Amino acid sequence: MHERHTIASEALAPPRGAGPKALGGVMSARPIAMVRCADCGRIDSPGRAVCAGCLSTRLEPASVPGTGRLSTWTTIRRAPTRFRDEAPYDIAVVDLDAGLRVTGRLARGTVPVAGAAVRAVPGDAPYPTFEMAAPSAGRDSA
Repeated sequence: MHERHTIASEALAPPRGAGPKALGGVMSARPIAMVRCADCGRIDSPGRAVCAGCLSTRLEPASVPGTGRLSTWTTIRRAPTRFRDEAPYDIAVVDLDAGLRVTGRLARGTVPVAGAAVRAVPGDAPYPTFEMAAPSAGRDSA
């Protein structure tokens, strides 16, 4: 079972004046929206009314770098009605470098590899979309 971690808010902010090179490329990944408890500092997925750690209702918007490792994925071929036009698509479980586990989608054409480095990419979807951090061939190429 994957252990959840509490992250100090200082760990979320890049050093003042640091560029992408100083952060190991973290700046090239889209940040992932989260919430932070103002009382205990726990970082968690948005959409909660109370902190899962201390039950405080003082949750504030926060973000974490969108880099991590692909833990697992599944391909949805017969999607729910709302997403039928998007099928097939891959749902990914990603262990973020910030110590959190999130669910999102893999970008179209991404060839999933368990344990591979991934990064969040820009998009309009309400969920994070990830691609392999290193260039990879698309699914349609042989």
